[in-house]
Amino acid sequence: MSNIHAAPARRRAAQGALGATTALVASAVGLTATAQTTAPSPKSTEVGSVVVTARKPGVTVLPETIQNTAQSINVVTEAVIRDQQAASLVDALKNVPGITLNSGEGGSHGDTVNLRGFPASDDFFLDGLRDTGFYTRDAFDVEAIEVYKGPASTLFGRGSTGGVINQVTKTPKLNDFATSAVTAGGDNETRVTADANYAFTPDAAFRLNAMGYNGGVVDRDFVNNRRWGLAPSVAFGIGQPTSLVLDYLHQEEDDIPDYGVPFVDGKPAPVPRDTYYGLPLDDRYQSRVDVATARFAHDFGDGISFTENARAGNYWFNSRETAPHFDPSGTIPPPTASTPLDTVGIYRDRPSVDGTVKTLMSESDLSYKFQSGLFDNTVTAGLDLDREDADLIRFANQISQIAPTPLLHPNPFEAFPGHQTMVTQRPDTHTDTVGLSLIDNLDIGEHWNVVAAVRYDQFHATLDEPITDKHFDHTDGITDPRIAVVYKLNPQASLYVSYGTSFDPSAENLSLSASNTALPPEKDRTLEAGAKAQVWNNRLSLTAAVFTTEMTNARITDPTNPSLQALAGNLKVNGFELDAQGHLTDKWEVLAGYTHLEGHSSGLAGTGVSVGAIQNMAPNAANLWTVYEFTRDFRVGAGVNYMDKRAADVADTNMVPSYVTLDGMVSYRINPKLTVQLNGYNLANKVYYTNSYDSSPIENHVVPGAGRTITISLLQRY
Repeated sequence: MSNIHAAPARRRAAQGALGATTALVASAVGLTATAQTTAPSPKSTEVGSVVVTARKPGVTVLPETIQNTAQSINVVTEAVIRDQQAASLVDALKNVPGITLNSGEGGSHGDTVNLRGFPASDDFFLDGLRDTGFYTRDAFDVEAIEVYKGPASTLFGRGSTGGVINQVTKTPKLNDFATSAVTAGGDNETRVTADANYAFTPDAAFRLNAMGYNGGVVDRDFVNNRRWGLAPSVAFGIGQPTSLVLDYLHQEEDDIPDYGVPFVDGKPAPVPRDTYYGLPLDDRYQSRVDVATARFAHDFGDGISFTENARAGNYWFNSRETAPHFDPSGTIPPPTASTPLDTVGIYRDRPSVDGTVKTLMSESDLSYKFQSGLFDNTVTAGLDLDREDADLIRFANQISQIAPTPLLHPNPFEAFPGHQTMVTQRPDTHTDTVGLSLIDNLDIGEHWNVVAAVRYDQFHATLDEPITDKHFDHTDGITDPRIAVVYKLNPQASLYVSYGTSFDPSAENLSLSASNTALPPEKDRTLEAGAKAQVWNNRLSLTAAVFTTEMTNARITDPTNPSLQALAGNLKVNGFELDAQGHLTDKWEVLAGYTHLEGHSSGLAGTGVSVGAIQNMAPNAANLWTVYEFTRDFRVGAGVNYMDKRAADVADTNMVPSYVTLDGMVSYRINPKLTVQLNGYNLANKVYYTNSYDSSPIENHVVPGAGRTITISLLQRY
């Protein structure tokens, strides 16, 4: 409320991808050979230790380093998050090409993204366990963000068509420290974070992270984001054969949300960036998240180890938002190029949902590592148990009770009936999952690694709706295989090929209805080949991949019965990506990526439409973040993000324009304990658009990005 009255040809692409991958492999091998003949300086060795491919993934069942894991894995480190002062998970994900942002409607809120062209809203994980819930994930307790691209159901269960996003949280350490950061700027933005660690025995420690945030969005009047959070954790047996980590996350948010502007004649409405169609006196998105996790590990010796991760989560949210909408009766058609814009009226779409999602989950893994001749074998058997409950209350939409407002001059204080109070639905959805997995990781001599995995999931879902007296019950049993081969040219370079599958049940997003209750899961498969290398004295990691992902039975409206869905659609994405991360010199750090995606859908755009677009998929995307250390105390950073134009709808009628944004950073260490940092975002003040939503010609919107934003931060060590 603080600013509520503020001033207002696929083949050619595949061949190009293969050529790019081959070129990088050759380059990587050559650079690696050069690096091996150059004596590393002490400082080069020091910076080389931060190369991300040399670290192990946060998912414990992957025993190899990222360098030797047969999958594209992007890592956004804590250092990058700090240099960019990224406040949220979505802010940090702009460093990962292939991700686009969606907008919500009717209860789909919080972090919603597409990964490699496929929705990934249910594919967020926290320390390897599913992070179900509709909320804005803040980065205050994040040590690293790992993006595993391509189907990964053998590791994570349902979903993961395009991949998954795993947050690695900060854990207790065996050295005492305390830090804080205070940030101000932007549109009345204030952010405070603190991180304190205390080792109370030689192998046990306690850590506490805290955050408070309040700020508007530059050039988006009335929008406001407020949240605070605490994340205590305690660890016993650090570095010992037996260890236990207990952590807890509490976060609350109370935002005035942004549902942007409608599409007009296939483009975002030609209105100023600060045009706002909401009703800020009542619009709110509120959430309260409580997540408790226990991670136990024991090494029995003789190559046998056991891990147990268990979690209980409670995610409450309350959504009251207003989105632009054209005439819902259809009497007045949506505007076209010839429609005078000063005659266009916008209706206020006001869905409202209140609900709680509760989760209980357990992941148990027993591993046996043994050697036989030339073979080093690690076999892991896993048991996953997952129960999720979604108890929602849906209210009547007030769209017909509010007078239309002019497209060019919307009134944010127009009269409206107040809070929605008429309850229309009370869906109560329960899902139970039992997952059994077996992963065999086989090292053959010095050069070969083979991974074979299989997982079986039984996914049971029920929905009860007392108001409409509906009950649905459905069970799926699905088997997912995975096979991958890695060839290690030398310790610094490897090639790989992998094949994996995934599945998407009807109740994947905790929703079941008469239209889909009888449907089996959607099925997906991906074939990927790639190369990874560490070059220049192990200071820089290079990766490349070419892939094809296909969903062969996507859910579409049944052309013979519009009240039902059918598994008759098809989505296919071919692409390639290139990534570089590390140091070009002792003082010059870089994080860069490029992704090319070419895809099409069949049947999704409607009856008789054989080929359509893939919604919200950018054919090309690139990112660059680089930091140069002029002196030990003075550092300068710069960033560029490019997003190609993309179709907001499968019919390819509404397009989100392409854009390039420029960011910057200047950091100066005043003394060993105090650093001042200046960050700038969208320095060229580009008018661009991020999150999009498009369900029909009359119901769609796209959210403008923030204008030029400057912040200043004080980083303190104690």
